[in-house]
Amino acid sequence: MKARRDSGFSLTELVVAMAVAMILMAVALPYFLRAYRFYQLNNAATQMADILRLTRYEAIRLNRTVDCVIQPDSGDPTMTRASLTDANGIALTGSSSRVTLLGSSGNLIDAGSVTVAGSLPAAAGIGGAAPTAISPTGGTVQFDARGALNPANITVFYLNSPGSPESGFRAVLLMPAGSIQIWTGVSKGNWQQTR
Repeated sequence: MKARRDSGFSLTELVVAMAVAMILMAVALPYFLRAYRFYQLNNAATQMADILRLTRYEAIRLNRTVDCVIQPDSGDPTMTRASLTDANGIALTGSSSRVTLLGSSGNLIDAGSVTVAGSLPAAAGIGGAAPTAISPTGGTVQFDARGALNPANITVFYLNSPGSPESGFRAVLLMPAGSIQIWTGVSKGNWQQTR
């Protein structure tokens, strides 16, 4: 009579499979974390562009001047708060009230901290005009009732993730007519438009 063999995996086979899986995860984890930080910084730039775009749309919709006020958050100074106000500094209410918080995964930085800031105007094709950088310590961007920037100059918001310097920099360019561009720059390279 033949001996019957139980089906399934032996303990040795399971241990070897687990060891291979753990080695693969150990190799893939740094790449996954780098991609995740890169995504977070892109998301912060998109959020900044979106609050600016919303401010412009609200100015057009309400047919009056609307400001986007950028300032450190009162609860956590490491975060930046962007909110919509009227020309008198009074926060908009109802469907017009919006607030965006930028944190450590992607936050505003001073233009002096951006090593490749000088090459952005040439890459963006804005000639010799140096864009006005908004400081993380506070600033206001104003749109008139037509949705144009007031005053009519090129404004830039530089973003970085302090915990992930390899993610590079992001620049949100706000043109005088109200159009918005998002640029990616690495610390040792050129700027590239993403949106």
